[in-house]
Amino acid sequence: MSHFPLALLVGALAGFFGAIPPGPLNITILRKTLHGGSRDAFRIAAGGAAVDALLCGLIGLGFGWLLERVVTNRWIKAPLALFLVAYGLKILFWDARRDASALADRENGDSGSTRAPAPSAGRSSLSVLMGLLQGAANPTLLVTWTLLISFLVGHRLLETGPVPALGFALGVGLGVFGWFALLIELVEKKLKGLAVGVWMRRTTLLAGALLILFGLFFSYRSIAGG
Repeated sequence: MSHFPLALLVGALAGFFGAIPPGPLNITILRKTLHGGSRDAFRIAAGGAAVDALLCGLIGLGFGWLLERVVTNRWIKAPLALFLVAYGLKILFWDARRDASALADRENGDSGSTRAPAPSAGRSSLSVLMGLLQGAANPTLLVTWTLLISFLVGHRLLETGPVPALGFALGVGLGVFGWFALLIELVEKKLKGLAVGVWMRRTTLLAGALLILFGLFFSYRSIAGG
């Protein structure tokens, strides 16, 4: 068990810094937080972190070959990519009108519209599922984590075996969730009351467009990559 703490630490650092680059999850979490849905944002973050942790655990345990067969199948990759496109279209044509109406109510002094309804159990599960699907839609995750784990093992920063593999996977999940939690807290505490926060709450159209672009790019990668 002596290798477990080091693997956990290395995994946490890898997960935290690996989650920083902009992607579908960052966009969705930002948008949810800016519109008062921080609870949903945390659940989406948990779903996304679970995907990274699962991938790293299976790679570390030697099941990378099985993952490659699954995630490189275009019948799996393409629907996940199209899911991002569909979700982006939903934001553009449904959520944009709802958000505009909510903003208008706030500006007119309708305080009743500022309080988000308590999420039901079904909605909570849907938010976690949203994080899982958006995380799984990224076709580069398997390659990225495989290369990183190989690098860490090659430089003796990560030992082989089930205990270090599970420790690293757990650390990655905690690190990814840690970055998203920090992002949520920064937006919630620092940006929402400022002018930039007000502006960012109006960027629903941008969020939808970016998700569509990510989905189209992942769709292209699914087809071009075989």
